[in-house]
Amino acid sequence: KKLTYNQTTEFANPEIFKVVNSSKNVLDNIDDHDFRHARTKANPFETIKNGIFQNRAAMKMANIDWACDFMFTDPKYSDDSSMLSSSSSLLYFADICAGPGGFTEYVLWRKGWKAKGVGFTLRNANDFKLNDFYAASPESFEAYYGAENDGDIYKPKNITSLENYVMKMTDKKGVHFVMADGGFSVEGQESFQEILSKRLYLCQTLAALSILRPGGHFMCKLFDIFTDFSAGLLFLLYHSFVQISIYKPVTSRPANSERYVICKWRLDDVKDIQRYLYNVNLTWDELGPKEDILSIVPLEEILKDTNFFKYLWNSNNKLGQIQALSLSKIVAFTKDQRLADERQKDLKKKCLELWEVRDGVRRAPFRNDPQTTCNSLVGGTKSIRKMACYLE
Repeated sequence: KKLTYNQTTEFANPEIFKVVNSSKNVLDNIDDHDFRHARTKANPFETIKNGIFQNRAAMKMANIDWACDFMFTDPKYSDDSSMLSSSSSLLYFADICAGPGGFTEYVLWRKGWKAKGVGFTLRNANDFKLNDFYAASPESFEAYYGAENDGDIYKPKNITSLENYVMKMTDKKGVHFVMADGGFSVEGQESFQEILSKRLYLCQTLAALSILRPGGHFMCKLFDIFTDFSAGLLFLLYHSFVQISIYKPVTSRPANSERYVICKWRLDDVKDIQRYLYNVNLTWDELGPKEDILSIVPLEEILKDTNFFKYLWNSNNKLGQIQALSLSKIVAFTKDQRLADERQKDLKKKCLELWEVRDGVRRAPFRNDPQTTCNSLVGGTKSIRKMACYLE
């Protein structure tokens, strides 16, 4: 498989592209402990951390939801009317490739019993950790692992069975929104993260198009978008939704290449694109060890759409500049460990206020012992004795 970038890219300024990649290579010579210490001190938003939630992903979702005018937890149509027909209507969502479940914990914390979620992720080490949902109850959320019962989103049978499962759950309407946060360790191959992750990009997109209702929203984690493959997949999303945006929340560390594509209002008919992506995924299983899929949309088609091309070009340049500057800042902080960004405390306070998330320490919810809970439900120990006698 191809694990090298070309000398340049069609989708970013060549100088910025070069600086970003060379900056990543500089980190190879920095001790891991020194790097982590410097990253913590250099990032002005580092102390936000996970807050009341189980991990940082939940706080990223809070950040993104606010930045998008709460379009995920309070979805609306283009005429500004609510997607929920009444105050008692359920908000259906899916969380894919998302163990241990930070995104879901945020949604359930925000919506409570008014949301119903389904999760799809790898079993075992990468599974959902529902017992760690301290901020919200996971009772209205269920995990599903596909026909193969392993949660592997690369397998076509799993994607098809997920679609059937969701459609049955939602009376054939689909969910209101899909969140996808897939990723895996690329230690030692950080410069090739985009290339190594491209099938994951595609399968998450395919799953989302399969289970979203018309007008629904999709959010998916990406990394660099320099290759023809990534740009082509983004181009297909551009033709599947009314609006798309590439966004890097402040809760995503500025020195990494992580970003999110946010897609608003799925179009009515995306079957052709869905079927095409499904067939591309099938093709992957037929490739030899030295074969790969390098693009899924002809480059000339992408370049021909000047609005799309300019948007991607500007986004890559802007995020690339931020990343290169942040990497340089980390290098400087490793050389002088006395340095620290003094804005961290104030920025944390302001962000949590904006996102409407309380500032607190994560604590396990208090749970009564079974006897006390039973007493409170049936009116005391005398009632229990009477009930026991009646049952006898």
